[in-house]
Amino acid sequence: MSTIHNRILNIQKQLQLSTSEIAGKLGLSEENFLISIECPSDLLIRQICTLFGVNHQYLTEGVNPMVSECTLPVYDILAFRDARDWKQFHTPKDLAISLSLEAAELLECFQWSGCDVKMKNKQVQMEDELADILIYSVLFADAINADIPSIIKNKLKKNSERYAVSKAYGNAKKYTEFSDTE
Repeated sequence: MSTIHNRILNIQKQLQLSTSEIAGKLGLSEENFLISIECPSDLLIRQICTLFGVNHQYLTEGVNPMVSECTLPVYDILAFRDARDWKQFHTPKDLAISLSLEAAELLECFQWSGCDVKMKNKQVQMEDELADILIYSVLFADAINADIPSIIKNKLKKNSERYAVSKAYGNAKKYTEFSDTE
């Protein structure tokens, strides 16, 4: 048994899901699930991480906590979608459009406000729009088989290289505008 196989079984135990339940959530038969976790593919690993909010590094390397400190309720979002048979409508194009529309609805909270600091009376509306954006982000990640924690970590790494603290601290410029003397 591989170490990743053992970690998958540990995740299943922690989530208190039966083999058939976890297999069903992955779109596999129980038998195919048990076979696939013997030597899991990268796709299966990404699906487990995305669907169940598991830290990619935990699953692949055994480091970091099993789940992120701040986990999105990925499982709940996908279960909501699946209970309504909506996955068939969730193409990357349509989800990207939905993300843009929800971001525009968040912007609407600030329209004609005159001040973007005093928005307490629109707190609930802002939270609702932000929740929509996050939900569509999870659905988009699922549609393109992206592991959310991994892509965020990768992007933060790129940004840390582009925006060195010595150049970016207190500076709103884009990294392409930094001079070599900054």
